[in-house]
Amino acid sequence: MADHHANVDVEIGSERGFGYVFTAVFLIIAFWPVWGGGDVRWIPLAIAAVILAITFFAPHVLRVPNRLWFKFGMLLGAIVAPIVMFLVFITTFVPFGIAVRILGKDLLSVKTDSSKKSYWVERDDQPGSMKQQF
Repeated sequence: MADHHANVDVEIGSERGFGYVFTAVFLIIAFWPVWGGGDVRWIPLAIAAVILAITFFAPHVLRVPNRLWFKFGMLLGAIVAPIVMFLVFITTFVPFGIAVRILGKDLLSVKTDSSKKSYWVERDDQPGSMKQQF
């Protein structure tokens, strides 16, 4: 299943892959306290065992949870991606643009100059062939 509203098709993962990932997640939750000297959490360990058994013997049972998880991920991506891009823009491009304006630079040569006869840039050398560019 692909999301056809985006520019790039995103393929949904397999039910077995979904089962393996959630088995790993519940195993991490189960054994996390052991790392700090605590005891194993038995309920998440039991959930991991059930998910792993389903993954091996009846992966079709995971079809609906897999699709729901995929749709949740697409929704989360649709919310988070614009926020991240906004933060990148604000922290990168805005300060750069302000600095360029303060320094009085015209990096794209967009300022108009009525004394200029033409805005064409004169070439000293002719461009090479466009074949085999790389």
